[in-house]
Amino acid sequence: MKKIIGTAAAALALSIGGSASAVEIDLFDTPQAYLTDTTLMDGGLFSQIGPIGAGILGGYRDIGVELKMSPDPANRNASIGVSAGSLAFSTSSQAAGTGMIRWDGSKAATSFADADVDKTGLGGLSLGNPLITSFKLNIDFADAGFDFVITAWTDALNWSSINITSLAHPVPGMSLIPFMAFLDCDNMVPGPTTTCASDGMGGWKPVDFMNLGALQAVIDPNGTFKALDLTIDAVTTAVPEPGSLALAGLGLMGVAFSGTRRRRNAG
Repeated sequence: MKKIIGTAAAALALSIGGSASAVEIDLFDTPQAYLTDTTLMDGGLFSQIGPIGAGILGGYRDIGVELKMSPDPANRNASIGVSAGSLAFSTSSQAAGTGMIRWDGSKAATSFADADVDKTGLGGLSLGNPLITSFKLNIDFADAGFDFVITAWTDALNWSSINITSLAHPVPGMSLIPFMAFLDCDNMVPGPTTTCASDGMGGWKPVDFMNLGALQAVIDPNGTFKALDLTIDAVTTAVPEPGSLALAGLGLMGVAFSGTRRRRNAG
């Protein structure tokens, strides 16, 4: 029997406010056929849906899945798809894998590699003021933890990535991920581990959320967590009330919030 868990997210404890219209990243009300990977470490399976007029950022959604661990790949596998108003990622008992959701315009995904992303495919969309805006994830349930990586690009030279580790999430709810977390390139604020593009001179070139070129979320990138069943109901943006981001993860503020923080960079 597969476990039933929900998405993972975490929030920095920021006390900021403002007003802005929400941007729909994906409402998951447009179905996308399930992909089931029954071959270990085969590079994964991928599909795209679009163009869609509304409800999906940029009009196109790519999904992918790769089975990375299984004692019986034909029967214990990994799958991802969209139906009944939510995205679902599942791995069978004793199996582990990686899932991916990507919004980068019309370029169809063929791999999990960053080089496969059309980093300007969204054409410079604005998601809002990064000082006051957050990603808002409507989630179902989690009875175990796993890693969750979100990467946002302005272009190939300007990007940010955050790595979140979840805890169990016992009831349906909502999690907020402030855009400010993507700008904490020095990892000075307790929260998700942030990696930013380097400017080659000891500084950083993070994503500009008012000029977004591509967005991607990867579930369990290393395929280390077994028997997961993840559902995400919707991803939008939000401007929370002052102080509301503290503990906004509803139990999903994972181990990334504790321990020694390391300076991360990439060329």
